[in-house]
Amino acid sequence: MLQIRLLNEDLQKQANETLNEVPARIHEDLQALRIWIQGQQHLRANTDDQFLIAFLRRSKYSLEKAKKRIDSYYSFKSKFPEFFNGTNVDNARFREIFRLGGFLYLPIPLHNNGPRIVFVRGGFYSADLFSLEEVMAVNHVLQDIVILEDDYAVVNGLVGIAVDEAITLSHILQVTPLYLKKWISYNHEAMPLRIKSAHILKAPKICETVYNMGKPLLPLGHEDRLFFHDSLDSLNQHVPLKYLPKDYGGENGSIEEIVGEWDEKLNKYRDYFSKSTQWGIDENLRIVKANDQNDIFGIEGSFRKLEFD
Repeated sequence: MLQIRLLNEDLQKQANETLNEVPARIHEDLQALRIWIQGQQHLRANTDDQFLIAFLRRSKYSLEKAKKRIDSYYSFKSKFPEFFNGTNVDNARFREIFRLGGFLYLPIPLHNNGPRIVFVRGGFYSADLFSLEEVMAVNHVLQDIVILEDDYAVVNGLVGIAVDEAITLSHILQVTPLYLKKWISYNHEAMPLRIKSAHILKAPKICETVYNMGKPLLPLGHEDRLFFHDSLDSLNQHVPLKYLPKDYGGENGSIEEIVGEWDEKLNKYRDYFSKSTQWGIDENLRIVKANDQNDIFGIEGSFRKLEFD
């Protein structure tokens, strides 16, 4: 028996039409993916239905693409745990960063039944107190929860809004070209969520350094999903302002409310993230040329554009 949530009528229609989902075949597809995982001696993965179906949906039910994405997902977590693999959600510094409210998954999807909106408050933390690794570890824990429980995000993708006016030179200096390559590669090779668009609001001029480093690394065709806005009026042409948090003039939850709700979610997922220490990649057991893996993780190779849908 399938252990997945039923989609509502709108989401099921979207999954069928845009993700190639055939409800009658889900069990067969999940089983094929699970059997493949069990046959990979280098890979230890979560094989729960709800987790695996996110990868099938992100890959539009191409089993080969889903396999590659799962392998990449755990490869990043094993090779760069400081960025991608937070496992102790009770760590005091982890909770302190989280409670600053820098990463907010807003309660109402865009247009009420569209992509999930992730609202990022750039520069929300003190770069003198916290490292970029610590901050992004919080981001990826929240993202992992979304993968498990947010059907709007899994089916319809994410719309990102980053308000960057508080970013300082200290924040910029934490961002290296190698970090950018890891982060962009993870988002497009490993994460089972599709980024539909990203909107940068009120970014100071010093942010141009990061954007100029990152833009050549974006997947082919993805530059047109990135928008820069100098005002809320400009953003409103793409995202109606009512879908912003109340703190920014919208109607989509407040920072305090969302942080409080997600604080409880972290408690709920405490055991899940503790258990996640069992999952990962043992490269010593992988049957593949070393060069192939090194290129994926930026140790060798050029900063070429990625090619993903």
